[in-house]
Amino acid sequence: MKKMTNLLLGAASLAGLVAVTAPSFAQDAPAWALTGYVAVTSDYRFRGISQGNRDFAPQGSLNVTGPDGFYVGTWASRVDFDPTKSGNPYMELDIYGGKHTDLWGVDWNFEPYYYAYPAANVPKGTPVPDYFELINQFTKAFGPVSFTGTWAWSPNLAFDGGTGNYLEGLASYTVTDWLSVSGHLGHQWAQNAKYVGSSDYTWGDIGATASYKGFALDGRFVGTDLSGAKCAAFYMTTTHACAGGFVATLTYNVSLLP
Repeated sequence: MKKMTNLLLGAASLAGLVAVTAPSFAQDAPAWALTGYVAVTSDYRFRGISQGNRDFAPQGSLNVTGPDGFYVGTWASRVDFDPTKSGNPYMELDIYGGKHTDLWGVDWNFEPYYYAYPAANVPKGTPVPDYFELINQFTKAFGPVSFTGTWAWSPNLAFDGGTGNYLEGLASYTVTDWLSVSGHLGHQWAQNAKYVGSSDYTWGDIGATASYKGFALDGRFVGTDLSGAKCAAFYMTTTHACAGGFVATLTYNVSLLP
């Protein structure tokens, strides 16, 4: 059971990873476009919890956007869930797609998202770490301020972790054309957490992002309300994975087509 839960939150961090990797919907966007980015982060955090033993991780993404707000993409990162068995797994490779729709001035992003760990060494016949979520995001801008609400639902979290529900709010303020400040507040419900001495939890972050041409440098403080023991019991082997810390991420964005 404990091994099952060590990989529960292996995916992407929310600035919220989905919010970062999904392409934006724009009425005047070309019919088809291919974009991507490469990044390095000091600590890959997914919903507040370190996925790489609080170590540096290279990351990257490719996205194809089509007409009417449709898109598909993939995202990858180094991970290290269990330092005692380093490299199992050592990579996360996610696949997602969806559609942006305008609802009376609110951008609704409906996104099926699959978290995959192709390098995981799992005994045959045992539950796998891969899992699936349905994600709904609603974004509304008021001048320089924008708000995003997210609801994610999983029928079965990693390693048969049970039903999962997640709610998150994001607020962002554009200070200048190159600087913005933002913060997340989210809560994760996990069906089987209570059975192993853990619990649902709340996390949050606050930080700033500076951009120049294709580069973006983001720095923020991230923390959760999980104790070290509860973190290790269900979400991650290391007791410090849920502790607060500063995270810096450098990203280079590129438009490949057209």
